[in-house]
Amino acid sequence: MSTILDAETLLAVDVGTVNTRASLFDVVDGRYRLIATGRAPSTAAAPLYDVSEGVRLAMDQIRTVTGRQLVDESDLLIMPVTSQGSGVDLFVATGSAGPKVRTVLVGLMPGVSTASALRMAESTYLDLVEVVNLLDRRKDEDKISAIVSAQPDLILIVGGTDGGAQTSVMQLVDLVTMATELIPRSQRPRIIFAGNQELAPQLGQRIGEHYDIAVAPNARPRLHHENLTQARLAIGEAIAEVRSKRATGFDELDQWAGGTLGLTADAYGRVFRYLSRIYDPEKGVLGIDVGAAHTMVAASFEGDLRLSVDTELGLGSAVHNILRRSNLERVMRWLPFEISVSRMRDYIFNKAMNPTTVPTTPDDLALEMALTREVIRVALLKARESWPRGKDLASTWVMPPAEPIIGSGGSLSRAPSAGMAALALLDGVQPTGVTTLVLDPHNLSASLGAAAGAVPLLSVHVLESGSYVSLGTVVSPVGQARAGRRVLTLRLEPEDSNEDIAGEIRMGQLVVLPLGQGSYSRLTLRPERGIDVGFGAPGKAGALRVAGGAVGLIIDARGRPLELPDDPAVRLELNDQWLRDIGAKE
Repeated sequence: MSTILDAETLLAVDVGTVNTRASLFDVVDGRYRLIATGRAPSTAAAPLYDVSEGVRLAMDQIRTVTGRQLVDESDLLIMPVTSQGSGVDLFVATGSAGPKVRTVLVGLMPGVSTASALRMAESTYLDLVEVVNLLDRRKDEDKISAIVSAQPDLILIVGGTDGGAQTSVMQLVDLVTMATELIPRSQRPRIIFAGNQELAPQLGQRIGEHYDIAVAPNARPRLHHENLTQARLAIGEAIAEVRSKRATGFDELDQWAGGTLGLTADAYGRVFRYLSRIYDPEKGVLGIDVGAAHTMVAASFEGDLRLSVDTELGLGSAVHNILRRSNLERVMRWLPFEISVSRMRDYIFNKAMNPTTVPTTPDDLALEMALTREVIRVALLKARESWPRGKDLASTWVMPPAEPIIGSGGSLSRAPSAGMAALALLDGVQPTGVTTLVLDPHNLSASLGAAAGAVPLLSVHVLESGSYVSLGTVVSPVGQARAGRRVLTLRLEPEDSNEDIAGEIRMGQLVVLPLGQGSYSRLTLRPERGIDVGFGAPGKAGALRVAGGAVGLIIDARGRPLELPDDPAVRLELNDQWLRDIGAKE
C-alpha cells in the first residue's frame, strides 16, 4: 500500500441501459491513473434480466488487457489485493439500467413545494405519470381514480414548510391512503413523505402498517429554501428497490460496493459540483452525457448543481421521442446530404428497436451525429428551465458562459475524428465567449463521482491526467453582424515557438488554428463594436492564456444563436464546409 493513499487499486463499474463499463484505476508514481477499461453489452433486460453477467464480461476484458485476476473460482470479487497482485482494494458501482420508476407526485402548492419536487424528479430516473396538488380542480374521487390508474411504483408527497401547513397536507395524505387501499397489497407503491416534518409522527397512525412509507427531510423546509439532498437519497432507494425486483445482480453489486451502489446521475452530478469550485467562478461548468435511454445535463455554478436527467431522450431505445420533442426537419437540417423523410424516420425507428447498433456507413454516421446535435439541443432547453436566474431560458436564449464543457456518450466517443465530436458539441450546445471543449471518451465521470467519497484524490488525479481528451479552446463571438463582416481580429503567440499567427475573423466563419494538445499560447482578441467575446462587455478587447487540444484553437463566428439557411442547397453546402473547416472531412 502507498503511504499516502488508503487504497491503491480501485475498480469502478457503471451499468447502463446498453453498455456496462468497468474501469480499473491504480497508483502510478504516487498518483492515481486509469489503467484499463472494459465494455460489454448490459444484461439487465431480456433475456437474462441479470446485470452481473454484463459486469463480469466487462471485468473479463480488463483481465485480458492487464492480466490481473479480479474474481476467484466462485466468480466472487477478490478484495483486497492479494500478495500475488490479484483483486482490488476498493470497488464502487453505479447504475442507470432498468425500467423507469412510475411516479405520482402529490404536492401542496404548484409554485412552491410541487415545483421543488418536480425539479427533484427531473434530476433522476423517474417517469412522472401524474401530479396532484391542492389547487387541482378535479373532484377527490377523480384524483383517487387518477392515482390508481397511473399504476405507480412510487408516490412522492411534499408540502408544508416545517412548522407550517398541517391540515391541508394531511388531507393529501388521506387522499393517497384511500387511493392505495384500492391497489392490491402486492402491487402497492412505496410512499415517500418529504413535507412538513412536524407531521411525521402522525403518518404512522394515519397510514397504517400495511404501507411501505419512508419519511425524508422536508424538500422545502422554508419558503425560499430547498433541501433536496436527503429526499433524493430516499428516492434512490426506491429506484433501487424497483430495479431489483425486475433484474437480479444489483444486490451483489451493492454488496461488493459495501452498500454504496448509487445512481449514475447522482455520481455524475457530484463531479461537476466539484469542478465548479475549482474553475472560473464567473462561469459555470457544463456536462452533457448522451446515453441510449437517457440524456444527462449537469450544470454547476460555484457549487450550485442543477442536474437534469431527460428520461425521454437518448440515441438508443429513446431516440424516437425526438420526433415528439422536436421534428424531422430540425434533425435533417444538420445533414451534409439530401435524404428523404421516410429514410430518416426509418433510421430513427430501427435505432430505437436495435439500440446496440452502431453506424457502419458514412451516411449512417452523419445521421447519428445529426441526431446527437438535436438531442443535445432539446435536452439543454429542458435543463435550462431550472438554471439560476440570469442563466435560464427566461433570462436569455443564448448559452451563458461555461468552462469547461465536457461531453460524453457513445456517439461522441465513437466519432471517427475529434473534429466530428467537437462540431456536434458546438452545434448542439452553441457555447458563448471563450471555453474549453473536453471529451470523456471512457465515460469516467460517473465512476469518479462514485469514488470521490471513498478516495477523493482519485477524482483529482484522473481529471488532471490524459484520460479526458481536450478537443481545444473555443472562441464564440456573440453579436449581430452581416455575413462576411469582420467581427474580430486576433493574435496567437505560441509559448513553444516564435511563429505568431495574426488575422481577422468574419461573420459566418468557422476557423481552426493549429494549437496541439499540451501546447499553450497567449491569445489577444479585439472584437468589433457590438461584438462580445467574453471580456465583460461588447467591443471590449483582452488577452488570455489558452490551451490546445486534439482539434486546435477553434473560432466559431457562425452566430449565436446559430441560424441555418432556409435554402436546402445552401444549407447542405454549409454543413459539408463546416465538416471540412474543423478537420472532420477532407
